[in-house]
Amino acid sequence: MTTVDLSSYKKLYLQTANDNCDALLGSYIKISQDSLDKDALKNIYISAHSLRSESQTMGYSKLTVLSNMIEKITKNILDNKIQITENLMAVIKEAIENAQSSLLNIEKENKENDTDFISKKLEEYIV
Repeated sequence: MTTVDLSSYKKLYLQTANDNCDALLGSYIKISQDSLDKDALKNIYISAHSLRSESQTMGYSKLTVLSNMIEKITKNILDNKIQITENLMAVIKEAIENAQSSLLNIEKENKENDTDFISKKLEEYIV
């Protein structure tokens, strides 16, 4: 199997990944003001999905798992399988902050943060 060097795509990845994190945070703020805002929930789902796929492509496994957890939780909310609670909102906010921090570390140190602890917290909410 051939290994592909994706380092030339790192700048583009960071730009789009940061845009997706900004969209996650913006939609999170909307939901914290109105938990019934379906458009904001859909935007979180789409942004998490995009962040997951681009992180997976670049080989950032921790960010892939973290964004996948956010995506699954949002899907469960949209499908009325789980309800939004204060605790869930706090964990989602922590997850978004961890994703942002990891992207900053990728930019500066060329490695992602260990986000297993927050991914495990999110996993508790997945049905």
